[in-house]
Amino acid sequence: MTEAVNIILFKGPKCALCKPVEKHLKRIVDTSQGGATITIIDTSEHPEIAGKYSVRNVPHVLYNNEVALSATQAASMFSGFTSMDTDTSSMFSADQYDLFNFLFNKLIEAGVKASEADRDRWRKLSIITVSEKLLDVEELEDVTRPSVGDYVHIGHLQSIVTSLLAINPRAKSHLFRSGELAGKFGAAQSWIHRYNPKIMSTHRMKERFREMLKGFKVLYGPNPMASNVATDLDFTQLSDYHATLQVHGSAHAVRNEEIGQDVCGFLAGEISGLLEVTLGEIASVVETKCCGLGDDYCEFDIRLGETSDHYSASNIKTEEFFSQNDRLRFELSLATISRNMFDSILFRRIMRPGMGDYIHISTLQHILTSVKFSDPFNSTLLAYAGQNYGQMLEDVGSISRIIHRRNLGYTFPMEFSQACEVLGYYFSAPGRQQTRIHGEVTVEIIDDESAIFKVWESAATSGIDLSTVDLSALFPGVEKPPRITTLDDFMAGFIGGRLDLLVEDEVSVRETKCQANGYPCCDFLAELD
Repeated sequence: MTEAVNIILFKGPKCALCKPVEKHLKRIVDTSQGGATITIIDTSEHPEIAGKYSVRNVPHVLYNNEVALSATQAASMFSGFTSMDTDTSSMFSADQYDLFNFLFNKLIEAGVKASEADRDRWRKLSIITVSEKLLDVEELEDVTRPSVGDYVHIGHLQSIVTSLLAINPRAKSHLFRSGELAGKFGAAQSWIHRYNPKIMSTHRMKERFREMLKGFKVLYGPNPMASNVATDLDFTQLSDYHATLQVHGSAHAVRNEEIGQDVCGFLAGEISGLLEVTLGEIASVVETKCCGLGDDYCEFDIRLGETSDHYSASNIKTEEFFSQNDRLRFELSLATISRNMFDSILFRRIMRPGMGDYIHISTLQHILTSVKFSDPFNSTLLAYAGQNYGQMLEDVGSISRIIHRRNLGYTFPMEFSQACEVLGYYFSAPGRQQTRIHGEVTVEIIDDESAIFKVWESAATSGIDLSTVDLSALFPGVEKPPRITTLDDFMAGFIGGRLDLLVEDEVSVRETKCQANGYPCCDFLAELD
């Protein structure tokens, strides 16, 4: 998209449902990091505008002129809730959570309708930002992050992927399409040809397909580039153009809880994209076994020359995740990921013996930038995923220990400045530092309701230089092409969610300075709503 997403809310003075809808829409837009704007129109004051858009009942929400929520849908939605306390400020009640989720998912669904032409521009941008600096394998010997190194714990990757799936099942489709793009245009093309030159020297299609399978074994397993995606891969060629690929120790899924979802959609998409661009044939790649499905390893069914609707957004229903049981299932999974990460770091309970539990930051960056740039509104998807993860109760014990060890005497809920101080200590705790998600984090308290978190050497942004992107070439004919100023939406959401949890009130967080734009660190402005 060449312009920010515009969300329009039509409301009325006697509409009981309008107030909570407006509140949550504003919060959604706040997490969009500039990818969306909101216009609020009172139909009693501007009946001519309501008539222009054929709005007869409120609340009514438009997403770039497409209906995202009608008054009928809103009434039906509220009728299923047990509480109608529209003055509730907290998002922690089940009704408030479900309302926010409903609105959020409706907007994500509307975003799926964005034109492919505009999407392709953003997808190319994701490849430019990450892949150009990785095309030469030797460049990886130059350390981008001098303090913490260029590897990050796999728990961070898993928390992002699982958080995305937890808030919106369509994220599986986003992950697959993002991976497909990375496979078609990313650095993996160069790497796989380097690891197995026979792919291009072999002329018969069935033999090239087999050489590609051998290349995957090296590309994603232990290799000179040391991306550390998996501990080992095995393939079985069932026919000339049909094979299964077993992936052991997948960084995306290893030791995860059974959540009823396959979680390696990005990897499936990247394999599909690599096959298509290298062999000139479409390929169906479907994950049939996964740790997220309760299996001990991940397995992909690969069929050259065929397609599959497994990852089609139109076939994935968002409503299936609105039950309390589903929510608890994902919370358990995220708690397990967090526990596995710190057991791995603090007690050396290695999740992937023989390889270790760290991946190169480029693997993480490919996922984050590909999802973000598939549509500007996906900044909101990443930020809300981070917020959801930040509100998880798993770390309350560690925060309580920080308060006790430092003799702070703070109690829950905290004052805003107290919560910021404690969160600063949390980011600097030894276990957190050893995840290598980032380097040093400092907190500057501005006043009782605002503070700035400064994050050095972020795994999401380090080594990326947005100033090299030629936006005029990417958006030909556009007088004022959009500027990309921030990248770490998930971190912004996490800080906001964690502060929400500590103060038991809503806190908005946005990234104001990004290392990828030449600043020495990433700045996140936190403000009490």
